[in-house]
Amino acid sequence: MTQFDGPVNDAAVSQVVRTAVGREDAEIGDWYVEPVNYHSLTPSTISLSRVRGTTTWGESWSLFVKSIGSARYWPLISEVPEQMREEFIATFPWRAELDAHTCGLPLPDGLRLPRLFRVDDLGDERVVLWMEDVRVAPQGWALPRYRTAARLLGRLAAMRQVTESSPAYQASAGPGLRPYCAGRVEHGLLPILRNPATWEHPLVARHADPGLREDLLALAERIPALLDALDLLPQTLVHGDACPQNLLIPADGSAEFVAIDWSWPGAYPIGFDLAQLLVGLAQAGETEPDDLPAIHAAIVAAYAEGFGGDPGQVAFGHAATVVLRCGFSALPGELLEHEPTPALDELFRKRMKLARFIADLGLRCGQGSARSLSGNDRPIATSK
Repeated sequence: MTQFDGPVNDAAVSQVVRTAVGREDAEIGDWYVEPVNYHSLTPSTISLSRVRGTTTWGESWSLFVKSIGSARYWPLISEVPEQMREEFIATFPWRAELDAHTCGLPLPDGLRLPRLFRVDDLGDERVVLWMEDVRVAPQGWALPRYRTAARLLGRLAAMRQVTESSPAYQASAGPGLRPYCAGRVEHGLLPILRNPATWEHPLVARHADPGLREDLLALAERIPALLDALDLLPQTLVHGDACPQNLLIPADGSAEFVAIDWSWPGAYPIGFDLAQLLVGLAQAGETEPDDLPAIHAAIVAAYAEGFGGDPGQVAFGHAATVVLRCGFSALPGELLEHEPTPALDELFRKRMKLARFIADLGLRCGQGSARSLSGNDRPIATSK
């Protein structure tokens, strides 16, 4: 049994391989399915697999197969509060990645999608995508690469601004940040931060500074004002999860990045995509927190250059988005029940410093309001 549903047989695989290798006469020899571990917090992902093998003349090939579906298939759906569950299932944009391939909207030079070879619609709100298995170059994420990514994300935003006369307008319907804040933040994250026991936990108490809880809860009080202020910024269609893990560096040099795992369809404020670019590796414990100020400054400047708009609006859009989307989850509450290990202790050390960085960033931009953004006095969030 494979890790995904659909017509997985010699005929189906042969059809895709012929497209992938560019030869209509290609015949496959041996092939096998290799499951890929994935993060269960992604509600639309049912399974990930690689289908690998050789042609009859000995050429190796590999395909990436992703099964997506309604959030009702999500293993963690029971953790969504019961009173919100049906609405969450009905509104969650589970087709976002397929829509990214079929929407026809342009991408800036240097950014591309993985090649999509085949789509199997299984019914019951389930789809299987057969895609290019991108061979990734062994390169890390130093500041120049962050700048390049931010500049391209700025250009992407400029090409997809949402106005009534823009091609993006018809595709702009989406949930926005408000349901996320009203759902996951208010019901899932803030109760953890408000609970005194969280801050007494050894993994937290050992690494959180004395004022962190107070500062995060103060930012929680500013959520409505931050959401109002973000609504007044220029709006654009976004990638939605533009973390370094989802911006693959292709070994064949075909682009600067191959962007995978598109999500969060709809209109969002400029600077939105910078949030995950900044914190993606930090959330995974792969970035030293002391490097965050330099990364933050670099990506805000590069995005503003690529977008060509007001740097102050970009900075505020980024800072407010980081707070709302990443600040209240920086403390990994879902790991508090895990058995303490040195590796977990090190992760909490880094995540508590990430939380402090975001809290400081938010407190500096927290005076932003609908009033200030509507006039000439625009809030600017920059590194100290």
